[in-house]
Amino acid sequence: MADIKTHLRELSVAVTVGLLLRKYDFCLNELYNSDRFIKYAKEIIENDISSASNLLIMDNFSPKLCQIINNGYNLGEKIYQSDEFDIDEFSVIQWKGNDTQKDDPVDIVIGKYGFSLKEESFILENMGLYKLLNCFTGSTYRKRHIFKDYALYEYRNWFSVTWNEMLKDVEDCGKVWCFDNIKKLKKSIIKITDNDVIFEYYDNKKLIANSILPKKCTLEMFEDKTSSKTREKVFSKFINQILDNNPNYNNAKRECAIVATKNLAKELTENLNYSAGIPRFLRIHEFSYYYAKTTANGSVIYKVPALADFKDNIVIDSIVSSVPNKQANILTTIRNKRTGKKLILRNECRFSHGQFNGTPEAKMYYEQGGSLLVIYEPI
Repeated sequence: MADIKTHLRELSVAVTVGLLLRKYDFCLNELYNSDRFIKYAKEIIENDISSASNLLIMDNFSPKLCQIINNGYNLGEKIYQSDEFDIDEFSVIQWKGNDTQKDDPVDIVIGKYGFSLKEESFILENMGLYKLLNCFTGSTYRKRHIFKDYALYEYRNWFSVTWNEMLKDVEDCGKVWCFDNIKKLKKSIIKITDNDVIFEYYDNKKLIANSILPKKCTLEMFEDKTSSKTREKVFSKFINQILDNNPNYNNAKRECAIVATKNLAKELTENLNYSAGIPRFLRIHEFSYYYAKTTANGSVIYKVPALADFKDNIVIDSIVSSVPNKQANILTTIRNKRTGKKLILRNECRFSHGQFNGTPEAKMYYEQGGSLLVIYEPI
């Protein structure tokens, strides 16, 4: 389920446009109350919004959540006042937050217009690495791991260094390390015995997950004998709390990132196939929609052309690896042939739920200060 911030960012725009179109007598402050907000949302939005019931966990939204509503209200007002959109009180308004299986980026639909909504973030899409490869090369991967598939030797070494540093630190702590989050009643524990290393995770004093590993542990053993919960809540918690500034750990991680991104950039460059899915990579779909973003400087709305209108305006100038500090990145420089303008897109390859836990994503951002007008059209 998406979080409260996402639900508010999307629903606040839809609700505002609907209230304005249908001439409701309302004020912005009313939307700060969760009951009132949901009441309006159910009246305005035609489809099911039950998955946004998490908005009702509080009576009045916090100041930070109210700011999201303010941003949504301002963007909704801009959509309502724009001559670009032929909408009226009869326009059907839908929220797409319930549809977790869709491939397109549209969050809300107002009449015949779809909108992808963002706030301050420079992120374009949370994508798996396999999708990046499939879009660029026409491959049919269903899963791809930036470190396992492109730097396995270095990945194993990174794990080995991490494991050994953990053993040394826990030994120095009297063979027990504990992170106790008193406020949330959660506790992560690592114990070392004569032969084993034990991970334990407690929630509200109840043992939720535990794993027993050999002291001499390989990456493959670690993956086989741990669960997602102990990897994230115990091992990754230890890394975050203790090893983040450890030079041995950071050097091993950086070396792995350098080798992996160089090999990945090489595969992408050597197998680049424009007909495979470059438009999909740039969030171009069969239909046109609008990319709307709210920043501290105001709201902007761009029209994203349909695939048939996109043609071959965009070319890729370069695909290179980049590892600032220890973060594995792929930088793609795109150029609009018609205007000559360029934009750098960064795929940030990182674990989303703790180091060594699951498959890293390849979240796509556009450079801060860059303009999406290289791809999209202003309105």
